[in-house]
Formats: sequence, structure tokens, C-alpha cells
Amino acid sequence: MDRSFEKSTNTKKLIQDSDLAKERIKNELLKRRLLIERYKRNSRLAATLLIVVGLAIAGYIFFVVGRTSFVPKSITSSVQFPIFYPKPSKQIIIKQPSFKYDKSDGQVSFIVSYKGSSITFAEQSSPDSFSADPNFYPAFIQKLNGYGTFSGVDGRVDLTLPSETHEQTAIMNAKGTLVFASTSGQISESNWKLLFYDLNNTQP
Repeated sequence: MDRSFEKSTNTKKLIQDSDLAKERIKNELLKRRLLIERYKRNSRLAATLLIVVGLAIAGYIFFVVGRTSFVPKSITSSVQFPIFYPKPSKQIIIKQPSFKYDKSDGQVSFIVSYKGSSITFAEQSSPDSFSADPNFYPAFIQKLNGYGTFSGVDGRVDLTLPSETHEQTAIMNAKGTLVFASTSGQISESNWKLLFYDLNNTQP
């Protein structure tokens, strides 16, 4: 009788211990699952924050670079016409120290490095004859051996090869400014389009 009771008691104790062990294991697994889920949430949140911060920084840099004028103030304050210059990028590098203003000619010049080519921009106020006579500008382009033309955001761009210099020269007449961009190298029309596609300009 006592042995049966003792055996029954031991069995119950083993069952209770087993149930307690299972409960502890269950609780531990639950805790680990909660920790993993919390870690995943924190990781997703951190990744989202990094993306948001990265986009904010990129947007700020783009805004500042897009808004910053590379033209020295001493030059912009001296001319009465907008000065056009390409938007800087990995391929387009504006050499800011190259900016010059020839007061006698009323011409601003600077150098741009573009895909390995050195391009000299020379800009001046558009001659009155261009607006006085509609045929004057086309005749001017023809005289400079114009061989191509395309429409840019700021106006029409003509590609020429002047016999005096034998240098490829893109010409644009827009907003009261006559722009010359010359290079001794060879630039395809598609690359000229990329260079002139979106220009910044100063406000006189």
C-alpha cells in the first residue's frame, strides 16, 4: 500500500517537474521570439532611418550644388547679361579659377572639363543686330560653317567648325547672351546635347 502510494506520488512529481520544465522552455522560446521580432523591427527602423537620412543628405547636396553659382561675384557684378554654365557632375567639371572677364571686349570666359575634353566657354551680350535683322544670326552661323543644330532647354544650339580656328564650336543665343563653347578635340552631337541640355545661369 505504502509502496503503491509512494510510486504514485513519485509519478505525479515527475509529471509536475516535466510540466514545469516544458513551461519554462515554452517561456524561454517565447522570450527569444519576442527578442528576435524586436530586433527585426529595430533593424527595419534603422534601415528606414538610414535611407531617409541618405535621401535628405543627397537632396540637400543636389539643392546646394544646383543653386550655388560657380561664377565669381566680381564678374557677375560687372556684366549686364546672364552667364550660362553647365551643371557640374562627375563628368562635367567647371574650373572655377579659369573664370576671366575681359572688360574691353565685354566677354566672360572659363574652362570646362567634359569627358576628357577641355572646352572653353566665351560669353558676351547678344549683338543688337541679331534682334534687328532675323536673317543676321543664320548668316552668321553659315559663315562659321554650321553643320548641325539642336534644341536645348534654354534655346537653339548650333554646331560650327570655323575655318579660322578649326575648332568645334557650339553657339547658343539665349536670354540676351551669346554663348560660344569651343574645343580642339572631337565631341559627338549627342555629347554636345548632354552638355547643353540643362544649363545654370546667373541673374544680372
